[in-house]
Amino acid sequence: MAETVQQLLREHLDNPAPAVKFGDRVWTWREHLDEASRQASALIALADPGRPLHVGTLLGNTPEMLTAMAAAGLGGYVLCGVNDTRRGEALARDIVKADCQILLTDDTHRGLLDGLSLPGVRVLDLSSQEWSQLLAGAPELTPHREVNATDTFMLIFTSGTSGEPKAVRVAHMMVPFAGVALVQRFEITAADVCYLSMPLFHSNALGAGWAVALNAGAAMAPAAFSAAGLRDDWRHYGVIYLNYVGKPLAYVL
Repeated sequence: MAETVQQLLREHLDNPAPAVKFGDRVWTWREHLDEASRQASALIALADPGRPLHVGTLLGNTPEMLTAMAAAGLGGYVLCGVNDTRRGEALARDIVKADCQILLTDDTHRGLLDGLSLPGVRVLDLSSQEWSQLLAGAPELTPHREVNATDTFMLIFTSGTSGEPKAVRVAHMMVPFAGVALVQRFEITAADVCYLSMPLFHSNALGAGWAVALNAGAAMAPAAFSAAGLRDDWRHYGVIYLNYVGKPLAYVL
């Protein structure tokens, strides 16, 4: 059994089964992880070796966020899930607090950074020509490190209900450990589709959504939660499993 995200992802490198479904597009595991490997290689080459390799993500529930998560797993560096509902100085504080030397964003979220002071942070827009060129020049992936089970995979911020949000370490072993338990409990298989509509920077989406798909080799359908669109999405993607936290199903039922 895999003990790290890195090991778990490597099991799917040559998997021709569907991995990501978004709109009418489908990526196989092989295609998805090839993109993730190129991203990891590009970021490792760009990073300052004298600093901790922390890569932040200011992204929504999109294939790009899934690629960033897989890239961090394969590349052996730490991903910092930035809460995209934060604004202004609070958002800047989270990014700096997580010691991100690189921040990945897109044209949807790039404007949130306007006017913010982010010393030591290289902002990369995944929809930009600059990013396309970095990917095109990326060599074959040599991981930043071969990780151990207790090494940090992600930094995830608390909700901040009792003060400023704090960055919490999520170890590599959490993903295979949490995922396999839910796969067995709900009998999820590689033929199933997991609907990921809870924020992917949140621990629930990581441990009860993404981890399930990785352990089962099931397809993932990332989406922003919408009570009005949920049932249509379920039918469109053929959803078998979804995770939730709080009251989202109350809005549907």
